[in-house]
Amino acid sequence: MSAIAEVIERERRRLVEMLANVSQEQAEFVPSAGQWPIRDVAEHVAAAERGVVEIIARLAGVAAPPEGPPAVGQSLTELRQHLSSVRSQLLGVVGSLPQDANLGAKHDHPFFGPLNWKEWLAFQRVHDGDHIEQMEAIRRSPSYPRV
Repeated sequence: MSAIAEVIERERRRLVEMLANVSQEQAEFVPSAGQWPIRDVAEHVAAAERGVVEIIARLAGVAAPPEGPPAVGQSLTELRQHLSSVRSQLLGVVGSLPQDANLGAKHDHPFFGPLNWKEWLAFQRVHDGDHIEQMEAIRRSPSYPRV
């Protein structure tokens, strides 16, 4: 499991480091109507991963750690810490499981279909990567605030 954990952790570090280089004004910038600002993207990543913590725990037949406060409305510093905290919860749940814990149990992903807990874990790299690309596209917007 450590190989998957290393890959998803590397992607999370990229996301958190990107947020460390974003000002409050940049975090709130909306590139065009109907698109999310960087802050909303990061809040979504945190909320979605907390959902994955719950899914993995349920699929593996273990209790999920208690949920902390929501990411919405936190400062950028708090949001980066929140992203790290949720990732620690995920890795804590996964690290406590035997490699073959209930792999037959699956939960539907809206795009990828039924996934077992290991597949949900690996999916976190895809999810983080997609949203890193989304944030990078926002930063390339011609009207993105420059510091």
